[in-house]
Amino acid sequence: MQQERIELIRPQMGTARTLTVRRYGKSGTGPKAYLQAALHADELPGVIALHHLEKLLKVAEENGDIKGEIVIVPFANPIGFTQYVDMKPLGRFDMRTGQNFNRHYPDLCKELIASVDGKLGQDGDANVEIARVELRRLIKEHRANAGPLTDLDDLRLTLAGLAIDADYVLDLHCDWQAALHIYTSDSSWPDVQDLSAQIGAEACLIAEESGANPFDETFSRPWVELRRVYGDKFPIPMATLSTTIELRGEQDVYDHLASQDAKNLFAFLQRRDVIAGDPGPLPEAKCTATPLAGVDRVTATHGGMIVFSVDAGQHVKAGQELGYVLDCETGEKTPFASRTDGFMYARVGGRLVVPGGLLCSVAGADVLPGREGLLLTAR
Repeated sequence: MQQERIELIRPQMGTARTLTVRRYGKSGTGPKAYLQAALHADELPGVIALHHLEKLLKVAEENGDIKGEIVIVPFANPIGFTQYVDMKPLGRFDMRTGQNFNRHYPDLCKELIASVDGKLGQDGDANVEIARVELRRLIKEHRANAGPLTDLDDLRLTLAGLAIDADYVLDLHCDWQAALHIYTSDSSWPDVQDLSAQIGAEACLIAEESGANPFDETFSRPWVELRRVYGDKFPIPMATLSTTIELRGEQDVYDHLASQDAKNLFAFLQRRDVIAGDPGPLPEAKCTATPLAGVDRVTATHGGMIVFSVDAGQHVKAGQELGYVLDCETGEKTPFASRTDGFMYARVGGRLVVPGGLLCSVAGADVLPGREGLLLTAR
């Protein structure tokens, strides 16, 4: 294992931040996998899962079993790790800009399409390497031409540079209270089925573009767009399988869960020939893919106290009461329900809500009217 500490732009005099990066295996010898946790710095189940995974990787490396390169960023957001208000971590949004740490990553698609023009041929593997050479160049140029960078810009570009040429990008998150679920590109289905089954995902939400360019789409969309423009002339594989894995809820920080998650991630890397060894039989899948545009984000019509009657991880029917919002001053009690049959994979953790505030999310099989544009909840 090689450990690197990358110094980020200092936000102010007398301060410093670094990003820890650990590398297992050897670059250029096989498939590259990139895994990170806590991009939303208050989401910690992924951090402990990578802690357990690295124990397995160290043994595998000692035994010479790592056939490719594995890059681990155990906590991807040193900015968010320092943001506390009233003893509560606020790691989802940058307090200086108000921006979501998991949005606004570099969109290299147009530049990539132009840069490979006239270079592609009938060898799919060669086309992948041509595109990756350009992606590595473009991310460096993006930094060089960006002008003065904020510390948030620097973090985004540093993380993107580490993952830009990976075959597998696994971004570990969690929700407030949730079943294990994943987000990925339409074009990565059904290729992602083995990952979904191996980790025990109970929902798999797919969209080519969810809005505002979250981290995972920075690495899947270039291949989607290359295939859209050139795919009728040249073989262009969907060369990067990029996913956001939501490891249940924010309070689910337990060794027994993290250890099993680590074993499942390790088995996936074995199955994809990044690590040698037999991963064993693939577990039976718990879900199939459903469109992200089929998710009903159930919201409150007035402020008050949330009283749930259904836990996250339950299948529900359209119109079924999932709970109610109570205004204890007026006595107003308003039940809420989903517009779709589906799987209630997440609900909020707090019990106070404002008008229009999110209550829960239900994954349905069909696209819902009006679900377009920004398909994820927070900017």
